[in-house]
Amino acid sequence: MALVPEVDNPSDLLSVGRRHYAVRDFSSAVETLARACEILAKNHGDTADECADAYLWYGKSLLGLSREESGVLGDGVPGVGNADNEDEENEDQEEDDDEEDEKNGENAIESEALASELDAPKPESTMKEEESKDAGSEANDSKNEPGPSNGEVNDESEVNLDNEDDVDNLQLAWEMLDLARSILQRRVQEKGDVPARSLLAEVYLTLGEVALESETYDKAVIDMQSCLELQKEVYMDYDRRIAETHYQIGLANSLASNFEDAITHFKNAANILETRIKMLENPETAKNFEASDPFYSIEAEIKELKELLPEIKEKIQDMMDYKAETIKRVRDALCPSNGEGASSSNTNGAGESSSTIQPKPAASDISHLIKRKRKSSEGDANASAPKRANT
Repeated sequence: MALVPEVDNPSDLLSVGRRHYAVRDFSSAVETLARACEILAKNHGDTADECADAYLWYGKSLLGLSREESGVLGDGVPGVGNADNEDEENEDQEEDDDEEDEKNGENAIESEALASELDAPKPESTMKEEESKDAGSEANDSKNEPGPSNGEVNDESEVNLDNEDDVDNLQLAWEMLDLARSILQRRVQEKGDVPARSLLAEVYLTLGEVALESETYDKAVIDMQSCLELQKEVYMDYDRRIAETHYQIGLANSLASNFEDAITHFKNAANILETRIKMLENPETAKNFEASDPFYSIEAEIKELKELLPEIKEKIQDMMDYKAETIKRVRDALCPSNGEGASSSNTNGAGESSSTIQPKPAASDISHLIKRKRKSSEGDANASAPKRANT
């Protein structure tokens, strides 16, 4: 880890910290930029305009350090350095085996020495001294019983502090970026200068990345939308920074399961890159892309953009597949329940109809029998009447 340069010039510290950030040495960048922020805040005040740039880079370095500690950067690129890692693992394993062999040999020698000492007879004076020592050690152990538990508590507290440091890096990054945002917003409202707008857009984009790390995807979308609005005021429509912001917004929407919005922003990013490639390939419009960087070349940028386009189109296809799969799952979840409900209702209706149809003939039979009984009773009455008259 590089040491913080022993200078008091904040501009030099800022340039050194940005250099560390460019080579992904985030720990050195954090230390250097923290020193720069401390000097600027002491000389000008915590909310001075001169502190905004240092706060921005300090927040970006803290975000990078938080990602590095959480293992995102190391595990995010598969297949890189696998052979080296395997060789290192094999070497480490061989060293561990050698160390184990040496330890086993030493342990065997020590065990033999101990066995010989145990077998040898001891004088009475040494026996009494050992008994007194054992008694004193037992008394001390009884008095100092909480000792090991205190050690365990200290270990646990150290682990918790480490975890809090991991959380504090991301939290501190958000606080520094939010402080830079307030300073730059004041500068934009009072002066309206273009550099302040571009820096404020970068602050909003970094705040969105912090929100992505903390898994607050809706907040990330809001911050990145603010960045996009500022970039449209400052840059041209075919600028790569606008395309990058569209891509980041699409990524945030995809994580928030807003597939339609994600597809829209991915398509916007692809359209901007295609427009930029056409303008770069046209000799008349290629003059607008002349940069002060001596390492810049139009051919290299065209090659880079053509390599990025298939990745963005693949993202668009993935979002379309996710959307179709989600719709299919919803339909599969709803259709079986409706079908079962309809079938169950049909079976219940059929059961009820059959149950209502079956008693009808029984009811007609009962009424028919009742009518027969009535006729027989009337016939008996008529027959019994003349008998009474004859008598």
